[in-house]
Amino acid sequence: MTIITFDCYGTLVDWVYSIGSYIRRYVSEDAAEEFFLCDFEEVKTYRPYSEILKTCLKRIMTRRGIEYTDEHGEAFVKAFAKSPPFPDTLYGLIRLKNKGFQIGIISNTERRLIKITLSGLIDLIDYIVTAEDTGFYKPDPRAFEEALKIMGVNKSEIIHVSSYPQYDLIPARNLGIRAIHVKRYNYSWPEEVTGIDALADYL
Repeated sequence: MTIITFDCYGTLVDWVYSIGSYIRRYVSEDAAEEFFLCDFEEVKTYRPYSEILKTCLKRIMTRRGIEYTDEHGEAFVKAFAKSPPFPDTLYGLIRLKNKGFQIGIISNTERRLIKITLSGLIDLIDYIVTAEDTGFYKPDPRAFEEALKIMGVNKSEIIHVSSYPQYDLIPARNLGIRAIHVKRYNYSWPEEVTGIDALADYL
């Protein structure tokens, strides 16, 4: 049986909306991109993802002369965890399950946060592996290698799906895993679809 593994934040749920909305309200209109650049740099070494979220928020606030408080940080972490599904996600996952695929998630987050994010969706997911479980963040290839060990599968059994070449698709492909791009942002990839619903038609 083929297992489709997904990146979660930015692929299944809209973290750009939740993070961007928070940053626009409490920091500035132009700070969201700086946050995402910070995130990509900070995940090179493992520590709890909630700490990375707080670090990057504090950095962009401090650079703009805005006082950072613990309350800002805690609220930001919860805003991230409450990122909403994209409109195509639920229908697409249901169709994939009905076609006989197993569904997995390999995510740069913590168990407690993804539990919040996936509330109401858990019955659609067969495997959930976080950076807290593997000790590594994508794009480190060890994040994928450890995830496959935890899931008890080999790379020939999975297809990995993400909206991010830099976090997911490039390292997955380098490991010999079939990688499919969901085109939500301004990236391109040889094999891509427009949404999770379109993926169900494609496979």
